[in-house]
Amino acid sequence: MSRQKYLIGSRTVEDRTPFKIAAVPERALASFNFERPATYLVMGNRGTGKSSLIEVLAERHPKIIDLYGSKDNENLCWCRDTSPIDDILLVHGDNTDVESSFNTINVGKLRLSDLEDHEATVTCHAFFSSDKVKYQSLDLITKCLEQRTQWREGDLMFMAFRETMDLIYSKMSQGQGEKDAKASLLYFMRQLRHFGVSVGADMLRWTGLDKEMRDLSEYIIFKKIGWKGLPGDLSFVFNYMDPVYFRYMKHSECVILQENGNIAKGKYDLPRYHKEEGVDLLRELSIKVEHGERLIQSVETKVGDREHREMIDYYKDNGSMMETGQVYNRSSGTVSAHVKYHNMQVRKNGFCDRCKRADGKNIEISVHAKKNHLHA
Repeated sequence: MSRQKYLIGSRTVEDRTPFKIAAVPERALASFNFERPATYLVMGNRGTGKSSLIEVLAERHPKIIDLYGSKDNENLCWCRDTSPIDDILLVHGDNTDVESSFNTINVGKLRLSDLEDHEATVTCHAFFSSDKVKYQSLDLITKCLEQRTQWREGDLMFMAFRETMDLIYSKMSQGQGEKDAKASLLYFMRQLRHFGVSVGADMLRWTGLDKEMRDLSEYIIFKKIGWKGLPGDLSFVFNYMDPVYFRYMKHSECVILQENGNIAKGKYDLPRYHKEEGVDLLRELSIKVEHGERLIQSVETKVGDREHREMIDYYKDNGSMMETGQVYNRSSGTVSAHVKYHNMQVRKNGFCDRCKRADGKNIEISVHAKKNHLHA
């Protein structure tokens, strides 16, 4: 396939993964529309190239957010020399240190502006001390996107869900049951287009939640499905495509179904930066990860380390226990208890252990009310 130059956001790059589409007669599909937010649902067996296809779709967007991946840290493929992306932000969990040539940030300090200021925001399994911490952190990151109420054409983000179930688990980590977590996922997916965010989601199961996900998708892309066949509501595709093709298609091939019913065959170059099986990307990229003591997490009746840090930081800047309590939905007495604990730890040990675990900015600093808030 010939190489072409194309414009993505403010950068002109070489098309390293050309994508060719051959429309099925009477079901014409001209091309993907990468100018508007869309959901791309990729369906197929394990090991059929779903992740590589999501990467091909992602690199056609100005901003990439790659958070939900497998335990082999495949998301780090964007950091390889063969990747088209240079400006990358690595997000890690609280009380985890990541040493890398790329920019890094603690998830507790991540803001929407950080996602908008980098070409790619990436995290991986190794950057979190446990699955629970990972799911809680992923929920924080997705909440940043909910603040993106304004965006302009040509500034789309692409969010990669290589392991879509991780998003459900991230909702469950906040105390939701499975049913509520699935409902939250569907609501989140519906809202993303209003935030200027496209989604590439890898789906393995084709029943239950996936039926509702399919109804949200502008594009359903099929990879090799083996003997499983298609769900009943999609079986009409076999009227236009040979079922045998679905059993034996190559990694670089796919079938595309558009929401208007158009069908096409797709063929693309596999990304040179895609992670190969058995490769340790942490070692290849010289990324070092060190986990510290695990954080205490917040619940309704207990203030966790991150919330403690945020209350201390807010109180130092504003000086009012009542206002701080209102912001974090805690009583002024709770705020007072945490301020006293913080100051006692600083006097006794030279640092606050809870702020240290949560990577706070006032670890070694006592905090006090400002004069105009002494009676607040």
